[in-house]
Order: sequence, then C-alpha cells, then structure tokens
Amino acid sequence: MGKTYISVGDFIDLYYKIQQKGYSKIVSKFSLSGNERTATKWNTTKESSDFWVIPEVRSRWNEKCTGDTQLEYEDYVVQKYFSNQNGLKLLSVGCGSGARERKFAKYPVFSSIEGIDLAGSLIEKARKEAGKQQFNNIKYHVGNFLIYDFEPGSFDVILFNSSLHHFDRIDCFLETKVLPLLKEKGHLIVFEYAGPNRLQWSKSQLIRVNEILKEIPEKYRVRIDGKSVKKRAYRPGLIRMKLVDPSEAVDSESIVPSLHKHFNIVEEREIGWDITHVLFKDIAHNFLNDDPETKKLIRYIFEQEDNYLQETGHSDTIFGLYQKPIN
Repeated sequence: MGKTYISVGDFIDLYYKIQQKGYSKIVSKFSLSGNERTATKWNTTKESSDFWVIPEVRSRWNEKCTGDTQLEYEDYVVQKYFSNQNGLKLLSVGCGSGARERKFAKYPVFSSIEGIDLAGSLIEKARKEAGKQQFNNIKYHVGNFLIYDFEPGSFDVILFNSSLHHFDRIDCFLETKVLPLLKEKGHLIVFEYAGPNRLQWSKSQLIRVNEILKEIPEKYRVRIDGKSVKKRAYRPGLIRMKLVDPSEAVDSESIVPSLHKHFNIVEEREIGWDITHVLFKDIAHNFLNDDPETKKLIRYIFEQEDNYLQETGHSDTIFGLYQKPIN
C-alpha cells in the first residue's frame, strides 16, 4: 500500500480547524515538541463530529465486545473474570477525562485505581468527576507514562482504552514498560485501533467508504459548520499527521502481533471501524436523530461494514483481555 504525504483532505481539515480555533492557534502548535503537540491536541479538543458521538455506534461496540448492546466491557470483564477477587490495583494509561476508571471503581474488587495522561486539562476534569462521585480510591497523574516512575510489579490490571496506538515501537514498549509493571498473572485490557499506521487506510477501504457515501442523502453529509457537504473521504497526509499529533497511530499495525508475542490471550474480539471510522468523520452529528429514516440508514452502514469485514477478514479495532505469562 502506498503512502500519502499530502492529501486534499488535509486542506479541507485545515480549513475547518482554522474556522474553529483560529489561524494563530493552529500555527502556534507547529513550534511545540512532539509531546507538547499531542498534549495540546487533547487539552484543546472541542465539540466533535466523529463516530463515537452516535449512540448506536457505541452500542455496536458493546455488542462486539460483550455480545450485549447494553453491557459495556468494563462490566463484562469484571463480572466474568474478576468478580471473586479483591484488593486489585488497576492502572489506566492515557486515561483522558477518566470515564473508564470510574466505571471500574464502582466495583469493590478494586482497592486502588490510578490514571495517567499528558493532558492536564483532562486530568483536572477526571479528578473533579471522581470527587463528585466520591471515588476515593482513584488517583490521577499528569505526566508522560514512558518516564513516569511507577513501581515494578505493582498492578494487577493495566488498561489501554484507545491509547496504546499512541505509543511508538509497540513490541519493545510492551516488553520493557508494560509487562514489568504487572504482577505475576496480571492482566492487560485493550480496546484499541490497530489498523494501518498513521491512518493510511487501504485503497479498497476508501473505495468502499466512498461508494457508501454516494448513497447517503445529502442532508446526512452536511459538515458540522452547516454549510459544506462531505463528498469524499481521503487518507490523511503523513505531514499533517506528524504536525498535528505525532503520536497518532504511529505503530498501530504492530499492536496485535506484539500482544500475541508477549501475552497469553484470554479473550480477543474484532470490533471493526474499517468503514464507520472513516465514513462518519465530520458528519456524525447528522445521525443523532431518533427518527426511522436515520435508524435505517445507520443499520445499513453497519451491515456494509460487517460485509466488508467478512470479505477482508480484517478489523481495524480490537478488544481483548490478555495475561502476563508465567516465567
């Protein structure tokens, strides 16, 4: 598969980011270090129109992970694997605003939960919400996980929820940074994009997305600015990817083989995203209506993604529970 260094989509995205954040804000990011650009991206994230805002998409994730549209993977994992244990310590890496830790914290099997993220503004939100809900067993850190001094062998469970794909050299990272922090027989929970590096989607993937996009009525393709219409999906250019967030999907293709190399698989499921991730970008807000037409269209898009996954035997995203091997 070829690489795209600059695409038409880059100029479209740049235009909308300038409209949203202003020219000076965008230009100022280019002078920051890689870690600073990554942190700034998440510190300044505003209202989005990405696929995760659609309730049916999140219900679909639940079904793919747990077999039940109403059962989230946190509840599933605890109820199936940890319900008879106690005093567990969990670390969430790239925790963001802390929603996942709070879902685990409601279970008394965890005595201690820690979260770490580069984005200070998100950690502040996480601390406030944990305090509001009186989760006194959660502790949050602002910092770079790669250099943060956690005690080796101190965690029973480590969680990566859409954060593992932001780390480089995944094979080495799992072996030298993640495995040492786990206790004997400790577990790793992963809900992750594991598709093409730098979101360099395949040609067949883009062809299928754009075929479906043509079938969608124009009112569902209006961008969040309310003025322009999404007519085509493009690969993001590598130059823009590195400028905006150098960590985005930097070594995502290595995630699955590296997990299989360093951990025992307890359970692993394919979640998809191959079509929905790309197709719904910038237009997801149009699919929040509860009317029959919208529901029918969403179901059709899901069917098309399932067909594509069956044809290719590939999934851009996985959910899994893994265990540290006994030496």
